Order: sequence, then C-alpha cells, then structure tokens
Amino acid sequence: MANRMCPQCGKVVPAVRVMALSDSMICPHCDARLEVATGSRMLAATAGLIAGWVAWRLTRDSTNILGFALPVLFAILAFGIVSPLVLLFAAGLRLVPAATVFEPIAADPGGHGQSAHGHTGGHH
Repeated sequence: MANRMCPQCGKVVPAVRVMALSDSMICPHCDARLEVATGSRMLAATAGLIAGWVAWRLTRDSTNILGFALPVLFAILAFGIVSPLVLLFAAGLRLVPAATVFEPIAADPGGHGQSAHGHTGGHH
C-alpha cells in the first residue's frame, strides 16, 4: 500500500480517494493537489482490457437466447472491476502540474480594428 503515498508529505492517501478522484485530488494531510501517475493508469487499463478479453473469450460460445450480448456484458463488467482493483494496489501519485495561464485578449468594442487578413472592420 506504499504506492499511494503523497510525494510532498510522504503520508498514505486513502484508497477510496485515489479510486474515486484519480484526475485531481487533495492530499488530506498537506493539501497538495495530486493525480494518479500515467504509468499506474496504463497498468490498470491494460489489466482491465486483458480481464475483459478473457471474460469475452470464456463466454463467447454461449448458446442461450442472450448469447450475443452476454460476452460483451461480462467483458465490460470484468474491465470495470479489475481496473479499479489494480489501481488500488498500483497507484503511484504525483503532484498536478501547474496549469498554463493565458492572458485575455481585449475585444474591439466597435468592430473597426484590422482582421487577420489585413482588412479593416466594417461591412464588405
């Protein structure tokens, strides 16, 4: 369970918080903004896809009336169960990178400025 450690304070983040808020969470100890590292996400997604493929493979020859839909249903359920469980045990956390701040562009209130093509404002 040491994988869920905050990189800033070194304390373990609760598993429920990691699974529910993997994109952006706040460390309950130091209030740092955290997210699950890309490698952990890829590992969980790969394990979920493999589990889904295995479930589909095992149920694809079903002969009952819902035989066409059950393999897909079981594959989706397997992916949805295995991915969070793998993320629970393999989640490496990192600090959220600072967001890029863009400066607003002042709007021309009269619409009489030049356009990008060198034309002046107004009607043509």
